[in-house]
Amino acid sequence: MLYAVMLGGKHPKAHIEVHDVVFAVGDSLQALYPQLKQQWFGLAKGLHVDAWMAIDGIEQYQVQLSPVAPQPDALRLYFINLGGYLPDEFGEAHRYVLIVAHSKMQARRRARKYTLKQWQQPHVDAVLDVDDCVLIDQVGGHFVHLVEGSHQGVKFENCYLVIT
Repeated sequence: MLYAVMLGGKHPKAHIEVHDVVFAVGDSLQALYPQLKQQWFGLAKGLHVDAWMAIDGIEQYQVQLSPVAPQPDALRLYFINLGGYLPDEFGEAHRYVLIVAHSKMQARRRARKYTLKQWQQPHVDAVLDVDDCVLIDQVGGHFVHLVEGSHQGVKFENCYLVIT
Protein backbone atom coordinates (compact mmCIF):
# COMPACT_ATOMS: atom_id res chain seq x y z
CA MET A 1 0.00 0.00 0.00
CA LEU A 2 1.20 3.52 -0.79
CA TYR A 3 1.10 5.93 2.15
CA ALA A 4 1.53 9.67 2.51
CA VAL A 5 2.52 10.54 6.07
CA MET A 6 2.78 13.94 7.73
CA LEU A 7 5.62 13.79 10.21
CA GLY A 8 6.12 16.27 13.03
CA GLY A 9 8.96 16.88 15.40
CA LYS A 10 11.80 19.13 16.46
CA HIS A 11 14.77 20.44 14.53
CA PRO A 12 17.83 21.92 16.26
CA LYS A 13 17.47 25.24 14.38
CA ALA A 14 13.69 25.58 14.75
CA HIS A 15 11.88 27.35 17.59
CA ILE A 16 8.66 25.41 17.07
CA GLU A 17 7.61 22.00 15.81
CA VAL A 18 8.29 21.41 12.11
CA HIS A 19 6.50 19.15 9.64
CA ASP A 20 7.14 17.28 6.42
CA VAL A 21 5.12 14.95 4.22
CA VAL A 22 6.87 11.76 3.16
CA PHE A 23 5.83 8.77 1.09
CA ALA A 24 6.34 5.12 1.98
CA VAL A 25 5.19 1.66 0.95
CA GLY A 26 4.13 -1.06 3.39
CA ASP A 27 1.40 -3.30 4.74
CA SER A 28 0.48 -1.04 7.66
CA LEU A 29 1.34 2.33 9.16
CA GLN A 30 3.39 0.72 11.93
CA ALA A 31 5.36 -1.28 9.35
CA LEU A 32 6.45 2.06 7.85
CA TYR A 33 8.19 3.33 11.00
CA PRO A 34 11.74 2.40 9.85
CA GLN A 35 11.15 4.18 6.51
CA LEU A 36 9.65 7.20 8.26
CA LYS A 37 12.60 7.48 10.66
CA GLN A 38 15.00 7.27 7.73
CA GLN A 39 13.22 10.06 5.84
CA TRP A 40 12.96 12.44 8.83
CA PHE A 41 15.39 15.40 8.81
CA GLY A 42 14.94 16.52 12.41
CA LEU A 43 15.64 15.09 15.84
CA ALA A 44 14.68 11.46 16.42
CA LYS A 45 13.35 12.24 19.90
CA GLY A 46 9.70 13.26 19.71
CA LEU A 47 9.22 12.23 16.07
CA HIS A 48 5.53 11.57 15.50
CA VAL A 49 2.83 11.11 12.87
CA ASP A 50 0.33 13.98 12.71
CA ALA A 51 -1.66 12.57 9.79
CA TRP A 52 -1.51 9.71 7.33
CA MET A 53 -3.30 8.54 4.23
CA ALA A 54 -3.39 5.09 2.66
CA ILE A 55 -3.76 5.52 -1.09
CA ASP A 56 -5.40 2.55 -2.82
CA GLY A 57 -6.77 4.61 -5.71
CA ILE A 58 -7.86 8.03 -6.87
CA GLU A 59 -10.64 8.96 -9.29
CA GLN A 60 -11.15 5.87 -11.49
CA TYR A 61 -7.57 4.65 -11.06
CA GLN A 62 -6.11 1.96 -8.83
CA VAL A 63 -2.66 2.62 -7.44
CA GLN A 64 -0.46 -0.33 -8.33
CA LEU A 65 3.18 -0.69 -7.29
CA SER A 66 5.74 -2.24 -9.61
CA PRO A 67 9.52 -2.55 -9.93
CA VAL A 68 9.11 -1.34 -13.55
CA ALA A 69 8.86 2.37 -14.40
CA PRO A 70 5.67 3.60 -16.07
CA GLN A 71 5.70 4.73 -19.69
CA PRO A 72 6.70 8.39 -20.21
CA ASP A 73 3.17 9.33 -21.37
CA ALA A 74 1.41 7.56 -18.48
CA LEU A 75 -0.77 9.40 -16.00
CA ARG A 76 1.03 10.34 -12.80
CA LEU A 77 -0.03 10.81 -9.21
CA TYR A 78 0.77 14.24 -7.75
CA PHE A 79 0.63 15.38 -4.14
CA ILE A 80 -0.24 19.08 -4.00
CA ASN A 81 0.33 21.39 -1.05
CA LEU A 82 -2.08 24.34 -1.32
CA GLY A 83 -1.53 27.35 0.89
CA GLY A 84 -3.48 30.46 1.79
CA TYR A 85 -4.27 32.86 4.58
CA LEU A 86 -7.38 33.31 6.70
CA PRO A 87 -8.22 36.87 7.72
CA ASP A 88 -8.58 36.11 11.44
CA GLU A 89 -5.73 33.61 11.90
CA PHE A 90 -1.98 34.03 12.28
CA GLY A 91 0.09 32.05 9.80
CA GLU A 92 -0.52 30.13 6.65
CA ALA A 93 -3.26 27.50 6.26
CA HIS A 94 -2.71 24.40 4.12
CA ARG A 95 -4.76 21.89 2.20
CA TYR A 96 -3.26 18.73 0.74
CA VAL A 97 -4.75 17.00 -2.31
CA LEU A 98 -3.91 14.15 -4.65
CA ILE A 99 -4.24 14.85 -8.36
CA VAL A 100 -4.05 12.54 -11.38
CA ALA A 101 -2.47 14.30 -14.37
CA HIS A 102 -0.06 13.88 -17.28
CA SER A 103 2.18 16.75 -16.22
CA LYS A 104 3.11 18.99 -13.33
CA MET A 105 1.54 21.97 -15.13
CA GLN A 106 -1.75 20.12 -15.62
CA ALA A 107 -1.73 19.01 -11.97
CA ARG A 108 -1.22 22.60 -10.79
CA ARG A 109 -4.15 23.79 -12.93
CA ARG A 110 -6.43 21.06 -11.60
CA ALA A 111 -5.38 21.74 -8.01
CA ARG A 112 -6.51 25.38 -8.07
CA LYS A 113 -10.15 24.29 -7.78
CA TYR A 114 -9.32 22.97 -4.29
CA THR A 115 -8.30 26.35 -2.83
CA LEU A 116 -10.67 27.49 -0.13
CA LYS A 117 -12.82 30.51 -0.94
CA GLN A 118 -12.13 32.15 2.41
CA TRP A 119 -8.36 32.12 1.81
CA GLN A 120 -6.63 35.40 1.10
CA GLN A 121 -3.76 35.14 -1.42
CA PRO A 122 -4.30 31.43 -2.21
CA HIS A 123 -1.35 29.75 -3.89
CA VAL A 124 0.13 26.37 -4.70
CA ASP A 125 3.11 25.83 -2.41
CA ALA A 126 4.54 22.68 -3.87
CA VAL A 127 3.75 20.06 -6.44
CA LEU A 128 5.73 17.08 -5.28
CA ASP A 129 7.07 15.36 -8.36
CA VAL A 130 10.23 15.74 -10.42
CA ASP A 131 11.72 19.26 -10.48
CA ASP A 132 13.21 20.24 -7.13
CA CYS A 133 10.49 18.20 -5.43
CA VAL A 134 10.00 14.75 -3.91
CA LEU A 135 9.27 12.04 -6.46
CA ILE A 136 6.01 10.32 -5.67
CA ASP A 137 6.13 8.13 -8.73
CA GLN A 138 8.95 6.08 -7.17
CA VAL A 139 8.67 5.22 -3.50
CA GLY A 140 10.87 2.74 -1.69
CA GLY A 141 12.03 1.09 -4.91
CA HIS A 142 8.47 0.76 -6.22
CA PHE A 143 7.04 2.72 -9.13
CA VAL A 144 3.49 4.04 -8.90
CA HIS A 145 1.21 3.00 -11.76
CA LEU A 146 -2.33 4.28 -12.22
CA VAL A 147 -4.56 1.61 -13.75
CA GLU A 148 -8.27 2.00 -14.44
CA GLY A 149 -10.27 -0.17 -12.09
CA SER A 150 -12.13 -0.42 -8.81
CA HIS A 151 -10.33 0.45 -5.59
CA GLN A 152 -10.85 1.36 -1.94
CA GLY A 153 -10.02 5.04 -2.45
CA VAL A 154 -8.03 7.07 0.04
CA LYS A 155 -8.31 6.55 3.77
CA PHE A 156 -6.82 9.20 6.02
CA GLU A 157 -6.59 10.01 9.69
CA ASN A 158 -5.40 13.02 11.65
CA CYS A 159 -3.72 11.75 14.79
CA TYR A 160 -0.75 11.98 17.11
CA LEU A 161 1.29 8.78 17.06
CA VAL A 162 4.78 8.80 18.54
CA ILE A 163 7.20 6.79 16.42
CA THR A 164 9.24 4.49 18.64
